[in-house]
Formats: sequence, C-alpha cells, structure tokens
Amino acid sequence: MIKSGQTLVYSKRYIGVDLSNIRYDEVAKAMNCYGERVVEPSQIKPALQRAVKSRLPAVLDVEIDGNIIPPDFETLAMVWLEGCELPELGKIDERSEKKIKVTA
Repeated sequence: MIKSGQTLVYSKRYIGVDLSNIRYDEVAKAMNCYGERVVEPSQIKPALQRAVKSRLPAVLDVEIDGNIIPPDFETLAMVWLEGCELPELGKIDERSEKKIKVTA
C-alpha cells in the first residue's frame, strides 16, 4: 500500500518500502497466538473461520502482489493521508533542488 502511494505521488521514488518476506504468521505463533499464511483469495474466509475458532489473538498473513495498485487507491490514500502535506505540482524539492512531478 505504501509503495502504491509512492508510485502514484512520487514518480516511483521509493523509500523504505522494499521489505523482505517477513512471515508474520510465524511471529504470531512464536507469541502463542494463532498464525496462518494465506496465499489464495479463496483461502481467506476459511482462514478467518479457523482463526476465530482458535479463540486466540490471531494474525492472517495474506500474501499480495506488491506491484499492483488497488483500483480505488487514490480514494483510500485521501483518507489514509488526511492531514499530510503532499508536494504541489512543479514545486521545488528543497532537499534535492530538483523539480518533482506529482501525478496524483
């Protein structure tokens, strides 16, 4: 999600978004919680049912394609980034002294 925002707003200038494949389901299990890795959308509902049935705090680690921008990401970003200042079109980036292009 954060990488999608950087793709749209900062012309693919990525900072701190290429993370390694962390198995959050395994982290949850190590803390005596329910953890499950989900790789197919059809597995989400059954995994949720198993998580509820476990009666433990739960983490479903859903594998996604991080290169796909969600279809309604711009609307989501407006809510998610509410209160954040985004650069204006054509404004000078004071740190690099280069023009930045904002595509959103």
